[in-house]
Amino acid sequence: MLDREILKTDYGVSYGSVTLKSLQNDNVPELDLLVREAIQNSSDASLMEDGNSYAVNFYNGTFEPVEFNSYLTGLEDILNSKFSDDSASFMEIRDTKTCGLTGKIRKDEIKKDDHGNFFKLIYDTGKRQTISTAGGNWGFGKSVYYRVGIGIVVFYSRIKEGDRNEDRMIITLVEDENRIDAEGNDTTILNALEPRSAGKAWWGVRDGEDLLPITDKNLIQDILSVFGINVFKDGETGTSIIIPYINTKELLDGIIPVESDIQEDVKEHFISIWASSISDYLRLCIQKWYAPKIHNRELVNIPGCNKKWLHVTVDNKPIRKQDLLPFFRLTQELYTTALAKTFLHDYKSEEYLNIVTLPINIQGYFEKGLTTGFVSMIRISKSELNKEQCVLSPYDYIGKYEADGGLNDPIVMYARDPGMVIDYAITGPWVKNLTPPESQEDFLFAFFVPITNKSIKQNLAVPEYAGMELGEYLRQCEASDHMGWNDPVKMQIVQRIQRNTINQINKQIKASDIVNIDATASKLANRLGRNLLPKIGYGKKKSGDDSGSRGGGTKITNVSFALVSQMIRGNEVEMDFVLKLSHGKKTAKLSMMIASEAGWIDANSWYEDIGTVFPVEIQECYVDAVKSPVSDYPCEVKKSCTAESSKIETEEVTVDLQSETEMETRTQIVVAAHIQNPEITGKIRLQSYDKKYQFNFRVE
Repeated sequence: MLDREILKTDYGVSYGSVTLKSLQNDNVPELDLLVREAIQNSSDASLMEDGNSYAVNFYNGTFEPVEFNSYLTGLEDILNSKFSDDSASFMEIRDTKTCGLTGKIRKDEIKKDDHGNFFKLIYDTGKRQTISTAGGNWGFGKSVYYRVGIGIVVFYSRIKEGDRNEDRMIITLVEDENRIDAEGNDTTILNALEPRSAGKAWWGVRDGEDLLPITDKNLIQDILSVFGINVFKDGETGTSIIIPYINTKELLDGIIPVESDIQEDVKEHFISIWASSISDYLRLCIQKWYAPKIHNRELVNIPGCNKKWLHVTVDNKPIRKQDLLPFFRLTQELYTTALAKTFLHDYKSEEYLNIVTLPINIQGYFEKGLTTGFVSMIRISKSELNKEQCVLSPYDYIGKYEADGGLNDPIVMYARDPGMVIDYAITGPWVKNLTPPESQEDFLFAFFVPITNKSIKQNLAVPEYAGMELGEYLRQCEASDHMGWNDPVKMQIVQRIQRNTINQINKQIKASDIVNIDATASKLANRLGRNLLPKIGYGKKKSGDDSGSRGGGTKITNVSFALVSQMIRGNEVEMDFVLKLSHGKKTAKLSMMIASEAGWIDANSWYEDIGTVFPVEIQECYVDAVKSPVSDYPCEVKKSCTAESSKIETEEVTVDLQSETEMETRTQIVVAAHIQNPEITGKIRLQSYDKKYQFNFRVE
């Protein structure tokens, strides 16, 4: 039997009803709030540990109530009466590679300026996080643990204590001390034991005036065995939070609001795939809020960046990067691209080459420089985003059901150091007056990441913020649920970031659609235009003769290049080609060109005049055979140039796939013949990143 402590009504007491309402959010599903809080706490607890990652596992199971209730002194009969079935549901959230619930456990040892992880989580309400780079702030987020079940939570942790490990466990109950049912009957648990209950109680080991955590490893294992789980392995530190008596149906019913605008067929699909069990929905909402960090090993490759990637599992099954839904995979790439820029590093996504990163500048607030952070953005079609996967609209996955079905509203995301998405904004100041896509088939997504170590001016007229780092300022701009940033009355940093983010995105959209240039200098003129992919013969072979008159060929005196057929699959074009060198010609260059009203523009000019990624790239050049005029039979080659292996070398020919600019987009094929007057046949496979543009090859 454990000792207990029931908080009674007294001066200055924090009541259970207040704690349960302190999260300030009844608009987001409880499971979402739980995921956000739990992983954020784990992220904070990983900061003091070595390593490039931390791990979190969400586990759902059942237990026998009578076995667990026997440990809750005074509540056994009450709980046995309320939960008379043989089994009930529970959830465990366990992190490792974290420091655990460290700190003092006796009241007279607690420091005024820092109560320590254990005391803050178990006893404090509203005691803020002291680590400036942490995600937590107000100390109210932990209340979600008590909202998911009936208010009982088991906290178990292993910490390093000098040169040894120490296990700690304590059981807590938080409830609304005034709760009544429809008939006016008292439905609280603690009032039956203590009529003056303040709605809070703890079970542990009594030592004088202190109720201390259980440290007996054998007793801890006995309690954990009720749930079929074990103590931490040797060498592990971390925290396990066990929530018994969760109401599975109530939690799942709360995912989609009753009055939501979700279409019925979408709702049925969503429920069948993502909301048929707690575990299924956890796999979705973990992606929703922590896509930037999930298995993101690129974080360790950013110079100066100390961010850790998240190894997350549900029922011990990992969510890997390749498991992410397409939209959340793109979300991670947008975050990584913008984050890298805050460390003066360029990250180029291999999957989404047309991501653009823009600085967000504001004046008057900071000691050095105007740039407060970077926003990465992309315009992308549904087919480019989803590829061959059968998925729902991104708006359904992020709970913005009202946006699905109409013109696609832009989505702007933002995050601080911990990498949790604060919000997916489709309305409000982050997107007000943002230019939406013209087509329902296109999306506009953006992600803002601040330079968190940027210092506010010392001589600022608002002295309480003078010298403060931007990351700490933004942390103070968050409410207890961390669902948005709002400036205090005397400041406008967030407002200006929002306004300038919109302005920068709109300028980029305009610049990519209409570019004013000097035609006499052979630059682009007016509007770039026409579709990259032809509208006829889509998905079918289109043949032409060797002269290239039908196949888009180009012909000069001693080089003949012809595209004799093409196959279009989504945003890929595959073309058969014939290249002939004659009259002693030994080399040829095939360079991609994009059409403009002033003529054709190559990759170098595009890079110098526009500065964005060239809208088409050569993915592969396959050489089938090389034929010499003095031979009756061609010599088979059957080799490819790709990004991984960019050169083919044989006795007859060398073929090299090259980039013409610093952006490393492959736009040129260089051919060197080692025999006289060869005829080279093969295939070229292209990838388009913007369908507005028409392409061709320049041969020289």
